[in-house]
Amino acid sequence: MAFFDDMTDASAANPTTDVGEPSTLKIRISNNTRRRALVAFAAVLTVSLGATSHVGAGALKCKPTVTVTNSRPGGSAAIKVLSFKYKIGDNRIYTEGLTNKVLTPGQFEDWPSQTLANAANGVTITSSAVELQVDNGRGWDPLTPLVWFPHTFACGENHHYNHVIK
Repeated sequence: MAFFDDMTDASAANPTTDVGEPSTLKIRISNNTRRRALVAFAAVLTVSLGATSHVGAGALKCKPTVTVTNSRPGGSAAIKVLSFKYKIGDNRIYTEGLTNKVLTPGQFEDWPSQTLANAANGVTITSSAVELQVDNGRGWDPLTPLVWFPHTFACGENHHYNHVIK
């Protein structure tokens, strides 16, 4: 009789000796082996479907407070805050809208619980910037060049991303 891990050969104890009749090998697989195979298959399927990406369900998205302060010199130019931009490790830029809020000189605005669609809680936002336009007295100037602020802490609901515009 031959043994194979969790398998047994039921016909090996009584092999057929007739020349014209082939012998058959019957293999039984235990429930433990089936269970291990299903778990392994589920793990492969989960990884192949991308369930391990850095942002999952909505509950995992980071929701920090974003604060923008208009501290431009001269005290006469309002700014229009358009969006919050951020990077996570790589140089890809992610953007979240900030409702085109106009801030007069010396004014600040908080966007509490700003959902970052591409950053999970605990992910380090390596740098962030605010996209804005400056009031030139006749309308809004084109977009100003981005000034990136570096960060080293993990994103979370208790974090503030403060941007002072000078």
